[in-house]
Amino acid sequence: MPDLSIALKPEDARRYLGYRGSARPSRKVQERLTELWDEACGLLRPRGEFRILTRTEAAETGMPSPGESVGAGLCTVGGSLEAESLRRSRSGVPLDALILDAVGSTAAEAAADALNALLCAEAGKAGLFAAPRVSPGYGRWDVACQPKLLGRLPARELGVSLTPGLMMEPRKSVSFAVNFVKVAPRGYGCRTRCRRCGLKNCPYSEGQK
Repeated sequence: MPDLSIALKPEDARRYLGYRGSARPSRKVQERLTELWDEACGLLRPRGEFRILTRTEAAETGMPSPGESVGAGLCTVGGSLEAESLRRSRSGVPLDALILDAVGSTAAEAAADALNALLCAEAGKAGLFAAPRVSPGYGRWDVACQPKLLGRLPARELGVSLTPGLMMEPRKSVSFAVNFVKVAPRGYGCRTRCRRCGLKNCPYSEGQK
């Protein structure tokens, strides 16, 4: 399974710590985030894979309104960081556990962005565009369809499984799908390879570099 290259910054984790907009963490939280950053990043193992599905195959996963061609993806950052977060929580260090969990969530989202970018490139090869991604459990895509989507993806090879409650393990994993469309979604403007992608505010966008 291919590793994914992800770009992370400590400030990206603030949102998952509950600090949104102009809110800033306390000095204690910021200092601990900085101290734990390298250790946390060293526990990440981002990897992912995608498959191209036909409309019929995508419909069988329960995906709402699938297009003629659909890119389905699954990524994870592994379970090491999650395990360390749990260990610290049980050891009575809740702040460390919370920060490590936030870094894991940040990394999982970055891994999904990186895999999404690969799907955008795949769409571009066919002269198509990748619409914004959707996932089971959001919008009209029932989370009960998660097993059907993972059944179309190399979940076992990636080390991802489902609990009886349909939660993915490792928890810092993301499954999604994107429609490949002939017309660029509204709002596309840059005349670059990123014009093939419907992902907003992507750290891999040429406009963000």
